[in-house]
Amino acid sequence: MSSVRRTAFTLIELLVVIAIIAVLIGLLLPAVQKVREAAARTQCQNNLKQQGVALHNHLTARGYFPAAYTAQASTTTTPVWPGWGWGVTLLPYLEQENLYKAIDPLNSTFGAGANPARGTAITQVVVPVFLCPSSPGPNTNSQRFNHATSNYRAVAGSDVAYPPQWSEMQDKGGIMFENSKIKVHQVKDGLSNTLAIGECVFDTNVNKWGAIWAGMSGFDSDKSTAGYGARVSDVMWWMDANSSIINGPAPQAFGSRHTGGAFFCFGDGSVRFFAEGGDVANLRYLASREDGNAVNLPD
Repeated sequence: MSSVRRTAFTLIELLVVIAIIAVLIGLLLPAVQKVREAAARTQCQNNLKQQGVALHNHLTARGYFPAAYTAQASTTTTPVWPGWGWGVTLLPYLEQENLYKAIDPLNSTFGAGANPARGTAITQVVVPVFLCPSSPGPNTNSQRFNHATSNYRAVAGSDVAYPPQWSEMQDKGGIMFENSKIKVHQVKDGLSNTLAIGECVFDTNVNKWGAIWAGMSGFDSDKSTAGYGARVSDVMWWMDANSSIINGPAPQAFGSRHTGGAFFCFGDGSVRFFAEGGDVANLRYLASREDGNAVNLPD
């Protein structure tokens, strides 16, 4: 009877194969990550383009840009009222008409009379167009009374100081602010030279508070919290000394998880990427609709 010889890998051959596979994985992973980030950047840019188109559809329908949020005037007992935000106003133009009808902002108040307004099932609905895929944070924003997170905030103008001084219905020169109804002819610097919406990050590990799409949640009277006071950064902020630094130190700073900068949508609906470490004064000029300053735009 003849014997059958069986062939097999030696231990050394097996180790060599494993080493080759490890090298290939090491080479492929960075490439895969780059492809994913490129896709995330494209999606984020597309989100802002959709928001820009929605701004102009609202402009065509109503004759003015939406307010950053709409709220009633304060009283002696309630210093700053909550109000539905620009994100809600744009829902019908972002293929979210059913959500808009469910909220019925023209016949309801944000928070149903409570101040601050806290998250409910309707304000915790995840709206993908308000989320940047490069910033994978929680779907609800714990820094903003557990409303659904947004990675986009209205640019309400400019202010050289930090923290900026704010009063109700104050116009700091932007396209959107409290109860605003800015028309095209009021944007004297030109829509293509005026910022409308910018990216923001929600990450409590680095003290970034992000935004929410539902509205401005009102006044936080708890002095023990970092968010004590009027919560206007829920939906809007200015280009001040700190937040005009892309990915700067302020909790309200405009920024992103993209490598090297962040996207902004302009009044004409165009979207541009601004690099970190750019001209801070230039961003402040771009945040104002009629300051008359010369500006530089990135390619």
